[in-house]
Amino acid sequence: MNKTSYLSLLLIASLCNPVMAVMQSPSTEATSTSESTLNLATKQLKVKLQQLKTFNASFTQKVTDGQGELVQESVGELTLKQPNLMIWQVNEPDENLLVADGETLWYSDPFVEQVTAVQQSQSVASNPVVLLTDPNNQSWSDFTVTYHQDHFMVTAKQPESQIAQLALYFDQQNQLTQLSFTDRQQQVSQLTFSDIRQNRPIGNEIFVFSVPDGFELDDQR
Repeated sequence: MNKTSYLSLLLIASLCNPVMAVMQSPSTEATSTSESTLNLATKQLKVKLQQLKTFNASFTQKVTDGQGELVQESVGELTLKQPNLMIWQVNEPDENLLVADGETLWYSDPFVEQVTAVQQSQSVASNPVVLLTDPNNQSWSDFTVTYHQDHFMVTAKQPESQIAQLALYFDQQNQLTQLSFTDRQQQVSQLTFSDIRQNRPIGNEIFVFSVPDGFELDDQR
């Protein structure tokens, strides 16, 4: 399985930087202010995500390494429905599919004719993108949320998380227009959305996954 593809398949006010708040004063009051700022950013992001009942869009993706060199480009389609339903389809250059059906996260790689199945509830630590499907997920406590001028930054607290940071960008109509995530090797995947269709009816049946004929199943549930 291509590591870059796997991680890729694995959310109104300006806020004070909580790190700066702590640096300016070690007092309990400063610490309390920092914590309040973090809580406010989390609440604001959750409000935006709670308005994201369904989402479908085409995307272009660019992946750069730690030195900023382009290592991969791809195009595909992302579909979300709350709670806990997601389809991430990469069409070019290497076709692959990620489906979250509410219980299982299915990763299908046609190149090797293999499907990997993992417990969806255990996948958030390695792929915080899944948080987009459930603003009330208890796993939010495993991440720190801050606001930076034009985007929210979701940072994993646990060092073993494969994805270290997730950035979410919204326009003035609260549409999700862009996201990017950074892995522990400082590889950055940036997705820009087009043909956005937000909060339109989507049936649950499209999130039902069946292992294709001839594919091997690696069941890790």
